[in-house]
Parts: sequence; C-alpha cells; structure tokens
Amino acid sequence: MKEDVEVISNNLVYNNVNLVEMVEKFGSPLKITFLDLIKKRVITLKETFEKVIKECNYSGSFYCINANKANYEAIGIKIATEYGDGVECSSYNDLLLTKSIVSTDKNLKKKPILCNGFKDDDYVNQIIKMINSGWNIEPIIDCKAEYEKYKAAKITKKFNVGLRIHIPSLYSEDGVILNDRFGLIKEEFDYIIDDLKNNPNFVLTTIHFHQRGFDFEEEKFIENINKVFNNYYIPTCKKYDTLCNFDMGGGTPLPAKEKFDYERWARLLLTTIKKICEKENVKEPNLISENGKYHHKDSCVSIYEIAGVKNTEPGYPWYIIKGSLVIAIPEYYAMGEPMEIEPINLLENERVKVRLAGITCDCDDVYFEKKLGYIEMPIIKENQKLYIAILGTGSYQDSMSGKGGIHHCLVPEEKDLVIYTENGELNYFVRKDAQNIKDIKTLTSFNMLKK
Repeated sequence: MKEDVEVISNNLVYNNVNLVEMVEKFGSPLKITFLDLIKKRVITLKETFEKVIKECNYSGSFYCINANKANYEAIGIKIATEYGDGVECSSYNDLLLTKSIVSTDKNLKKKPILCNGFKDDDYVNQIIKMINSGWNIEPIIDCKAEYEKYKAAKITKKFNVGLRIHIPSLYSEDGVILNDRFGLIKEEFDYIIDDLKNNPNFVLTTIHFHQRGFDFEEEKFIENINKVFNNYYIPTCKKYDTLCNFDMGGGTPLPAKEKFDYERWARLLLTTIKKICEKENVKEPNLISENGKYHHKDSCVSIYEIAGVKNTEPGYPWYIIKGSLVIAIPEYYAMGEPMEIEPINLLENERVKVRLAGITCDCDDVYFEKKLGYIEMPIIKENQKLYIAILGTGSYQDSMSGKGGIHHCLVPEEKDLVIYTENGELNYFVRKDAQNIKDIKTLTSFNMLKK
C-alpha cells in the first residue's frame, strides 16, 4: 500500500491520482475504485512467480485465481480474471454471477472456475448442470456428503475435481485456537481416495489447503506445507497420476503497512515443495493461489470530510466525519482488521492527537489506534476544510456494509467513482451517485404508507 502513496504539493496522491482534485470535482463522501491496482496486483504476482520458478528450475506452473468473495463488483472480477488465470466462487449465487460475467467474453469463458465452500443442493446442482454443459468448472470437494451427491448424479462425462483437506489450525488469538469448519477430515479423505477408483469419470487434479496469508508467519507456513505434502499430496500423487495441482487458497501475504518481499516468499514456498517432491520422487505440482484481499483490498479508497470538532475529553478532540465509520470500515469492527487512515489535504498544518467519530448517534462509531489511544491529524484552522482518506477498503467492505441498502442512522452511501488508465490516459466514470432521501425512502418501504 505504501508504495502507491505519495505527497505532492501538500496533497495526498494515491496510485498517481490527486485525491484532493477528485473531491473537488466529485464531492464527498466519495468512494474511488482503482482498476489499475487490481491489474497491477495480478500481473506483479504472476511475474514474481514466473521469475522464481525459472531461478529454482521448478517444473510446475503458477496460476493466479481471483477469489470473488472479497469483492463482488462485476468490473473488478472481470479485470482480475482477464489478467489472471481463472476465478473461484464460494456459493450458488456466486457461481451464477461468475457465469454471467465470464459469458461476456469468450476468452474468460475458457478459464477455469473453481467451486469452493460448503455446498447446498442448489450449488451442487448448478455445478453438475455446468459440467454437463461443457463448462471448464472444477468442484473442490469439502465433505463426504458432497462427494456422494456427484456420484448419485451419474455424470456421464469426465470432469476435474479437487479435494480440500482439513488440518488443525496452528493459529490462535488471545490463546484461543482459530479452527475452521472447512475441508475433509482424514477419514473422509481416505474414503474418497479409495473410492475414486470406482468412479472413472472423476479426474482428481487438485489438493487444496487454505493457507492463511494476511498475517504471514514463516514457521507456521512451512509447517503447514510439510503436513499437506507429507500426509496428503505425496501419498495421493503416487496413487493418481492425474494429480497435478496444489491449491494453497488465499495464501498470498498482504502486510498493511510495510513492504513485503514477495520473491523471497515465493522462493521459500517453491524450494520447500521441490525438496519434498525430489525426496519422494514425485512430480512438482502446479501452484494455485486464490487471491481476494491481495487483489482487491488496496484498490479502493473512501474519502470523508471532517464535519466538525468536539472537545468532550481532555487531550483528544473528536474529529467528526461526515459519514459513519461503522459503514466505512466494517471489517475493522467485525474482524479487527488494521486500517490506514490519512489526511489528504492541509498536510502543511501542525498535527494534533485526535480521535475519529462518525456522525451517527452510536457511541461505538469511533476509530483511533488502540495501542496509542489516538491518531494524528492536521489542525483545522478557521475557514478550512479537512478531508480524510481510508485506504484499503476494497475487500469485503461492500458485502459487509450492505452496499445499496439501508445504513446506520440512515447515513447515505457515498458517490461511487471508478478510475482506470486506457492508452496512457486517465479515465473515470461514476458507477453510482450518492444515496438521497428518495432512495432511502424506497428502501424503507415508505411508499407502502401511501396505499
């Protein structure tokens, strides 16, 4: 994120765009999506792995897949899939949306669709329907019951499948182990591996283990890779020569505030796998990375005006934003995800320790750095306006805040602006205007009172 931020003439510039100029042109609150950043993330990661694969003489390839669940804006999914190698979805409606998006482009339609998550009947039936229609689609089987549904469907053509495995988590928070519900336990995995020989239309291509990435910890990362390969990939590879992929899920680290050495990380991953495979005399797999936060998080910036200042606590004035922090950064409240909030103007002014608050009536609608008890912002002098940018709001925010819906204290959604470069020229369009009272009345079913 830091590499995309700079200060020019006392204004904050993000991804080569002067944010103050955007606010002056389009007003605030304003959400900006930078399509170029999504494209850049995909291309950069692919180039990094291609370079390291060559250096390490690694025989497999790297495939960069877009994880839709991070951001369901169709144009963002299309860009990430266009420059990447495929798309991953996690629900029935997600699959229907994916089908519609990739159908708009014959080149996108050729790319694989990986289907993850726990699958209800609607989801499974749609996967079966698309297999029978010739789509390049691969279910990643999450439990024995799902496997039995595909068997019962009596699919007559060969189709690729993956197996998601469950490994007890090494990660904890406040002493509590962060387990998850996904993947096949060992007994289910062994049953399917043994039973696949009776179902020749099932082509096993992929072993999938979701490797946490955002909070990268090298020792735990390597321990998990060793468990996956020694206990699952290697034994299965010796039974099924069709197995050729290791899907590490959302395993791409994304530090919030510091530069990360992606080449070193890729080299660590590849050399670890290569060493295991050479020892066991099995082929080195292709690597699949399902990227959600990595692709989308830093592609969006939300900008708010400071509506006023209140002094109810000694030492820390409240800077009241013209909006709601609960709406602006739901991932911070729901998951404790770190955020980066910066002033975009008045950067020449002296800084003061403040706390941010939304304009709602909710006492929890506040933000400051927990370890410090404050954040620093420019002093606002008479007749000056201060605008702040919340950086990195591109993943999960829309779905968690309920974009297009009713919000806390009926605070309206911001104007939604999309920016991209084409033929060296900066282009932009307003995807959606800010909500107004008419929109809000419609959402609250106000018109029903007139009947």
